[in-house]
Amino acid sequence: MKAIRRIFTWLLFPLILEMGVLFYINNVYLSTTTTFHITKVNSETDALKKTIKANIPSDADSVEASYDGGYVSYLLNHQIIVVDTKTQGIKKVIAASNNIEYYTWLNDRNRIIYFYKTYSRGSEAIQLEAYDLDINNKIKIDKLIYAPRNSHIEDVTLSPLTNMIYINVVDSNGYSYLYRVDIMGQITNLKLPIKRIAKMYELQRKDVLLYESSNGIIRVIKNGGGYTFLSSGYSLIGTDSNDNVYVGKLNSNKKVVEIYYGSIDKSFKDWNHIKLNHAIDPDQVYILPKDNALTVTFDGKNLIDVNSGETITGSGDISGVNTNYIMYTHNNDVILKLQ
Repeated sequence: MKAIRRIFTWLLFPLILEMGVLFYINNVYLSTTTTFHITKVNSETDALKKTIKANIPSDADSVEASYDGGYVSYLLNHQIIVVDTKTQGIKKVIAASNNIEYYTWLNDRNRIIYFYKTYSRGSEAIQLEAYDLDINNKIKIDKLIYAPRNSHIEDVTLSPLTNMIYINVVDSNGYSYLYRVDIMGQITNLKLPIKRIAKMYELQRKDVLLYESSNGIIRVIKNGGGYTFLSSGYSLIGTDSNDNVYVGKLNSNKKVVEIYYGSIDKSFKDWNHIKLNHAIDPDQVYILPKDNALTVTFDGKNLIDVNSGETITGSGDISGVNTNYIMYTHNNDVILKLQ
């Protein structure tokens, strides 16, 4: 009987451990709900501010903002500094046991996911952690990504709706290694038929990843496999909240002259397309998530809606967009302007 109990215990333990990892990924890391007993009362006072400004050091790196503009963050001395935009004071300094080399905000709540190097079994590994500003709580997943030595994280995409995280790790020779962390906490090294991922975007409603290689090939990963979507002559621009994909048709100078957009489930010939009056670089095209507006900039400051012709006047140099805001930098100030 004791032997049977021991066998049962050893069979049950891995299941409990796996379920624990599932709980963290699904309910703590990315879930749109929370197990903590916190109630947020929505009212007119919760309306987002039209303009927000925060001052940052001149040597700050990786400047980002939370989805609601409540916080501006940056990397300094391999730590994440989070500034409360209401008080203009430092809300939190997030540090790890080693240098933090990459972080990103979730697009629907005040939670940061960050990555740092650690060592296990004599090998380099990447540790994934999260910090929730609303409940002042750090979450750690006890699973490591064993990446090549002297590699670095170049890009991360995630979706709170599918609970999928994709991580592009680049080694010292410039080769990309793509890792997927799924809802079960399982880490998969996805084999790539190209040398390096130049940029990648993840759909929010489906587990689909699109990436553009360093030699201009656009590929799709879905349903456990991958395929080439466009082999040349186009550049991947991004996705919107309805899971539409945007690509730019390039001229001989690698400038975008026409923008195509549509569902990855439809044939490319059935996608909508818009011709531009002036050829522009692919990184001069911005999709504003709040209303899925397709915009372009010619001066790096003002955005022009391609469909309506309306101009959004800039408050500095455009440095990015998030769920609700366009982010600008001017001298040592970060300015957030509501979309």
